[in-house]
Order: sequence, then structure tokens, then C-alpha cells
Amino acid sequence: MTDVDGPVTCMTVDPTRKLVIHGDKTGKLYFRDATTGQLFRKLKVHESAVHKLSFNSNGKLLISSSFDGEIKIFDFNKDAIVQSLYSPDYVGINFALFSIADGFIYFNSGKRIYKTRSDLTQRVNLVLEESDTILDASTSPDRSSLVYCSGSTLKLMNTRTDQLRQEFTIGTSPIQKLLFLNDSVLATWCLDGNLSFWKFELGQLAQTPFSWMRAGNPGEIVFSLDGTRMVSGNIGNWARVMQPFQKQVTQELFGHKSTVTSAVFGSSDGILFTGSKDATVKIWRDPRYTKEITAINSSPILLHDSTAKTSPIDSLPTLATTDTLPVKQTPTDTLSKTPEVSKKSDDTPEQIGGRQVVQAGTIVVSTAEVTIYVFDNSTIDGDTMSLFFNDEWILDHYGVTKAKKPVQLTFRENQNNFLVMFANNLGRTAPNTAAIQFFDGKSERFFR
Repeated sequence: MTDVDGPVTCMTVDPTRKLVIHGDKTGKLYFRDATTGQLFRKLKVHESAVHKLSFNSNGKLLISSSFDGEIKIFDFNKDAIVQSLYSPDYVGINFALFSIADGFIYFNSGKRIYKTRSDLTQRVNLVLEESDTILDASTSPDRSSLVYCSGSTLKLMNTRTDQLRQEFTIGTSPIQKLLFLNDSVLATWCLDGNLSFWKFELGQLAQTPFSWMRAGNPGEIVFSLDGTRMVSGNIGNWARVMQPFQKQVTQELFGHKSTVTSAVFGSSDGILFTGSKDATVKIWRDPRYTKEITAINSSPILLHDSTAKTSPIDSLPTLATTDTLPVKQTPTDTLSKTPEVSKKSDDTPEQIGGRQVVQAGTIVVSTAEVTIYVFDNSTIDGDTMSLFFNDEWILDHYGVTKAKKPVQLTFRENQNNFLVMFANNLGRTAPNTAAIQFFDGKSERFFR
């Protein structure tokens, strides 16, 4: 959908799952049908980018905040902004959340946490000040607890008394994102890529995670309603679908032309909205889910972009997940255009798109097909790579993980076949550590 006036910055769904609301860099809010994506309303709310969105318990009030210190409250019953709050002292807002019984709002400004009445008509009180910037927070489903992160420390506050009742350090890496998945599980995502899950019982967090995985560059934590799938952006021009409790990346959704900044499941777990810096919103549909979910299938299929004009959703076939999907079935409109290739006399490439090709090795095969595995051979830090096989892209700007992605190669007979691996970036730390592994019939082979 191209009815967006600026880069998409954040996204949420209301508690009834009827509306998807997203903000953009121009300060506007967009209200959409959570099934069809139809735009009902576009509203100018802030003078700068919308940074965070959150609902109260019944979904009648929406908090919108900007990083530069402004909070607005939209009332769905009155269909209007009913309250606003601004001060340059509040620059650095990373969260604004309703507390117990929706009577108060907590928000931060850098290292400080403030509290005020939810109608924003009374004095704003400073609750506490930390030594490190507070990057994120989440309230428990009953809103009796506020959990926030400061550096690599988790802290839990009683919203009835504003007293800290628990704090502990979870490692050496700063916590970037956190979210309560339900009334008994908290998810945290650290700068080093560790995504961890903590039990929350009787108002206390267990101090050891019951599950964790390396999930790459932290982004907003977005889970399906059934709790089996997580979607993230902030890694490139694609969204990544994970099954974190199985410690695997199951799908990658290409189609945006710039960084995917936000995502949310719509009216059902079969409808996914993604927003990007390219000022577009896309809807992805999984035909194996219906609006009323009666069963959970642990092997989700590829989500299709229902906004693509060339592929109506009702004509798309059911495909396997990308972990088993032959690469050549990837929609060609998501891949780069074929670059100019200059070749040697033996029909192998010398330059591709102006980049010199360095030959790493030659392998003789005795079968028409070989499966290779692409993965990150070192620290997960946002490395992306592309594969160019026999004059066509078979992977484009793929974000490598520890999970080994199978890619099937089908060879041409009686001629040289070539596979070129490109490093698209250096991740957060050089070098790019993407690697290829396969079995040549005698031993395991690696190329980096």
C-alpha cells in the first residue's frame, strides 16, 4: 500500500484485533482495517516522527508519543485527540504505558521515569532516575507490574506503590527491547542478538531464562496470537519470521525497498502487516490460517504479499516454508535485476556488476543437483549476502543466521557452472562471516 506520506516508524493492533494503527516520520497516524488493510483515517498528530504506540486495557484509548518529548491520547469513543502533553524536559521518550486500572501513565525521558494521571491534567511526577538510558518497558497483562531495562539490568516496579521489588543483571550486553507475551512470559532482546524468555509468576521474574536463541539485530518484538511465531525487521529490506522456542528462522519476506521498521499480526495469525522506511505497508497472508484459529500447525507456510499487483492472493498456490522451499521458486520481483557479467574464455565470470570475481575453488560433481547450506560462521551481527548462480540471482540480500538455510543447485550439463557469493555489507563488525557448506561425496566443504 502506497497511501503513506512518510517512512513507517511504528505499528500496533487494537485489543479486539479490528484495527491496525501505524505512525510515520511526518507525525501522522493511519487507521486500517486489520483484515483488508483498508485505510479509514489519516490523522496529523505530532510535529516529528511518531515513535511509540500503545493501548489502554479496553482499547478505547491510544497513547502516541514522539521521541522529542510529546505525548498525545486518542479517544476512539470521541474519535479525536483528547489530551496532549509536551516538554523539552521529556526528550528521549522510549515508552508510554497505561498502568493498573488505566488510571495512570508511565513514560520515560532518557534515564528518568515519570508518572501522571491518564487524562494528563495533573502534575507529572518524577518516579526515579537510573544511571543508564531506559530503552524499553512493558506492563504485565494485569498492569500491576512495570518491567523496564536499563543497561543490561532488568527492573520490576510495583505500579500500586511505585516501589522496585526486583532487579537483576542478565548479562553484559545492553537490553534493547522487551515485551510481555502473556501473563506468565517476558521476552527480552539484547544488543548482542540474544533473545531470551523469562517466567513471570506471582509478580516476580525468574532470574534464569527458560529459553533463548541468537536472533540477530534487535527490533520490535512482535508475536502471533498463538505465541508460536515472532516477526522482526530492523535487519534489512525484509521481515524475518521465527519460531524462537524451536530456535529457528522459518521464513524471510522480501518486497520492501528499504528497512522494515515494524510489523504486527492483524485480525488473525494468517494476516501480517509490515511497514518500512520506503513509506509502504504490505499485507502478507497465510492461506492455512482462517480468521477463527482452531488448531496450531507447527510448520507454517510461506506468507504471500497480498499487496503485489502481479500476484492476486486468491491465485497464489500453497508453498512450503523457506526452510524447504526450492530457491528458484522465490518470486522474481523481489530479486535484483540481472547485472552485467563479463566472462572468461571458459564461460566463468570475471566481473559481475563491476565487481571483480575471485575464484575460490573448482569442484567436480557427479549428480545433477546439489544442496548447499548458507549460514553465519561467526557472530550474528546483521551480515547479509547474495548468491548469483548461472546468470541469475537465487538469494538476494539474505540476512544470515546460525540456522543453516538449504539452497538447491541444479547444474547445466556439458558446460561450466558457476556460483558467486557476494558480501552485501559488513554487519556491525567486519568482516562479513557468511559461509556455504555442502558435502561433495567425500567430505564436508566450506566457502567463506
